Amino acid sequence: MSGWHEQARRLRDAQTAIMAAVGQFDSLPDAAVCAVRIAIPWASGSVIEMRDGDDVVYRAASGSTVEGKIGLRLPMLGSLSGRCIQEGEPQLCHDSEIDERVDREACRSTSVRSMVVVPIPFEGSNAGVLKVFSDEANAFDTDDVLTIQLLIAPIAFALASAAQIRVSQDRDVLSQRFQATFDQAAVGMAHADPDGRFLRVNDRFCDLVGRSRDELCRSGFQEITHPDDLHADLEYLAALAAGTIDHFQMEKRYIRSDASTVWISLTASKVSKADGSTDFFVAVIEDISERKMAEGLAAHDALTGLPNRRAMLRRLSVELDALPEAREPIAVAYLDLDRFKQVNDRLGHLAGDQCLVTVSAVIGEAIREHDSLYRMAGDEFVLLLPGVHIEAADGVLARLQNAVAIVAATFGWDIGISVGAVVLAPGTHASVEDVIGAADTLMYGAKKHGTIGRMVERFAAPDLKTPTAQVVPLPRRAR
Repeated sequence: MSGWHEQARRLRDAQTAIMAAVGQFDSLPDAAVCAVRIAIPWASGSVIEMRDGDDVVYRAASGSTVEGKIGLRLPMLGSLSGRCIQEGEPQLCHDSEIDERVDREACRSTSVRSMVVVPIPFEGSNAGVLKVFSDEANAFDTDDVLTIQLLIAPIAFALASAAQIRVSQDRDVLSQRFQATFDQAAVGMAHADPDGRFLRVNDRFCDLVGRSRDELCRSGFQEITHPDDLHADLEYLAALAAGTIDHFQMEKRYIRSDASTVWISLTASKVSKADGSTDFFVAVIEDISERKMAEGLAAHDALTGLPNRRAMLRRLSVELDALPEAREPIAVAYLDLDRFKQVNDRLGHLAGDQCLVTVSAVIGEAIREHDSLYRMAGDEFVLLLPGVHIEAADGVLARLQNAVAIVAATFGWDIGISVGAVVLAPGTHASVEDVIGAADTLMYGAKKHGTIGRMVERFAAPDLKTPTAQVVPLPRRAR
């Protein structure tokens, strides 16, 4: 399992543990600090500190150095927790021994060397903080800050749900508190009827989707959900309404009024009528666009802007998994620039970088709109051509070779491009490694003959006893 998938699983499990405490206000803090150890197992411990006048008080704690300190009272002034509550922004301390914002003696007494402190919104202000700490310096980074922020959403949701329960006990007082929690929450919140029409939305949700309260309440979540995400959303809601699940969490996209999209983390549960039928759904919406942007950057090459090797492996794995049941073939081509090292040696690395960027752009313009080009490393690329047969694949590759030849002549670069490609028919079972290896071998075969050319074959699985590869004779140009 990849590091990102493992992190996502831990975050999901932690959110589930917190959601299990919905409606149990007294047990929520303990559930929250325990959930932190699931999401960030390398932390030494965590504490929920609640504001009480000018102090913060340890309400729940997990970790050997703090478990006996429930009820510990510390002044807000001069502490990182106090700063977090007052400013309403997450705080990251890499080393309490040199960070002037912290109460150093308090940190030493609880073996806190580095920490992340995130505010807990409630009733229109910050009621306290969730603090995650380590007894080692530099234990956390900005990704950990984001993870802890995502845990705050279900905590806020649980607090809002607890407020709903208390409304039935003290309607006049607690209804005002819940309204304040809903309207002024730092996360988006919404109520929707069983058909998906919005009954109530808060300002934060309106800001997220770029629409007014009236506009949203005249429509439903279906109208603003990205079409690619709607089916999964509807399936979750159907299960929620049927009672097979009591809540769900998913990542999806909303379409803003200006047609742009925003990535959000949605946590939803339902409120039932006395007869058990669905009265309305409660949704908590957290903006995760920055994380999604960071993920996108991690999957792209910094120089050319093309998707990188990681993105290619992920995409090709999906395509190969679907190929046994597919109706159309897919071609996979391995591309390598010829004599690119001479450009670097003769003109310098800046010129080499310009060459790579220009060639990448030229190839991108030469291929079809639904083809995908990836930079593997150095001057090597992979091209995925969905829905093409062997002759059509050769046509695409010939076109991009001609385009590279033209740009090489324009800039005076003595380069060409060698290509090896395999075409996989529907029904083929193949691994990513075998397919890339076969295309790479063909590419080196084209290069080995001292020509700038291409080789295209039908893919033959390595375990087949009868070879099925057929080489298409292709023109080659002398250097």
